[in-house]
Amino acid sequence: MSGKVAIVTGATGGIGRGVALRLAVDGMTVVVNGRDESRAGPVLAEIADLGGTAQFVAGDVRSRSDMDAVVAAAVDRFGGVDVVVPSAGGDDDAARSTDVRGPFGDIDLAQVTAFVAQAVASKLNVVQAAVPAMRERGGGSVVFVTSEGGRTPTPGQTAIAAFSGGLIMASKVLSTELARDQIRVNCVCVTVVRDSPSWTAAFENEGAVGDRHRRQYEKIIERSPLGVASPTDIGDVVAFLASDRSHYLTGLVASPTGGLTIH
Repeated sequence: MSGKVAIVTGATGGIGRGVALRLAVDGMTVVVNGRDESRAGPVLAEIADLGGTAQFVAGDVRSRSDMDAVVAAAVDRFGGVDVVVPSAGGDDDAARSTDVRGPFGDIDLAQVTAFVAQAVASKLNVVQAAVPAMRERGGGSVVFVTSEGGRTPTPGQTAIAAFSGGLIMASKVLSTELARDQIRVNCVCVTVVRDSPSWTAAFENEGAVGDRHRRQYEKIIERSPLGVASPTDIGDVVAFLASDRSHYLTGLVASPTGGLTIH
């Protein structure tokens, strides 16, 4: 993947960081995107220590104009865009709110629908912004990172199922539409991942999630035959789908859940 340029949203921490590191190890130049430049230093330093090239470009995935600016910066500084990994979800706190996550009879549907709309836009904005640049390069790869809740019905996850399930189907539509441009579109669906914002909220920040949410995570950990993934474990899967090693794969939905779910 030497010479290729990747944009990874949410790359200053969690899964996005793991993806950025893995792509850099494989030789890609990585545009590290996030909202807070102060959080970018550690991942940029890690990539540099690995001999890779990366640069932080600020931008909010919820803003199409911000994503246009991120793509423009990638083209201006590195000559183009070959890979886009929409990892950031927009508003993690909203996803964990008991008004959004919980038994169907208890959730606030107005907040749920607002969350779903914002979360879908947060994944699609950067892709729509990047498609013209990828066409200029003669093709490329999009790898969405989303929740396994979009594939596996899980009590209390109406909002996540609506968002992630919709995104999965949208990824299949995009894979069909963009194939003529040699742009591949695949989706990676994750469950509990250690050293991520969700992990920190559930197990390290008192009161950040409800008791039901935490117990659900504990059951997932207990029932995952291959153990709990790290961000770089997910990065390995994304890197494969981003690379030419998967040049004949598009429209795929992969679930690296350690044997917890089988499709």
